[in-house]
Amino acid sequence: MNRTQILKELGVTPWVLKTPDSKPSQETESDAPQLIKPVSPTLSKQNIMPSKELKPTWIIVAKANVIQTPIFIKIIATIKKFGVDTLTLELNPSNWRPEAVQGDLVIAFGDGAAQFFSNEPTSAQELREIIFETQNHTGDDIPVIITHDIEVLRNTPIKKKEVWDDLVMARSVYLEMH
Repeated sequence: MNRTQILKELGVTPWVLKTPDSKPSQETESDAPQLIKPVSPTLSKQNIMPSKELKPTWIIVAKANVIQTPIFIKIIATIKKFGVDTLTLELNPSNWRPEAVQGDLVIAFGDGAAQFFSNEPTSAQELREIIFETQNHTGDDIPVIITHDIEVLRNTPIKKKEVWDDLVMARSVYLEMH
């Protein structure tokens, strides 16, 4: 069974590869969403992932106003139960620093982050279940999983299940790659 067949059995859409000309450049419009500094690296004690000398690091990207909310903190705690370290980056329209992406997988919360990583002018709801790619600080291609904004979860609690599905998909994609 090849990789595409496994992903299809898991209900995961095959990879969408970006062309070099579709990647974000350093000179983007001032209103385009971009990433800046790391907010808080965190560690995990449980290890459900395959044992390695170093745990994988997943980059979590969200708007600054939701990073300290209780629901976001609970989602981070859930991600840690997968046996990964997390690094939270704040979405900010002022500065993109590729060296901030020091991880093995990106989970992008909300429309702004979804549009930034996909280069598509559409909502996170429409981009869910599509796996995008970006480059990390070493130039390696890493997967990007897009999910709902935290504010959507506050207003529509039923969407929490879809976020859980996105986290499970992220874990499956990571395990398939390694």
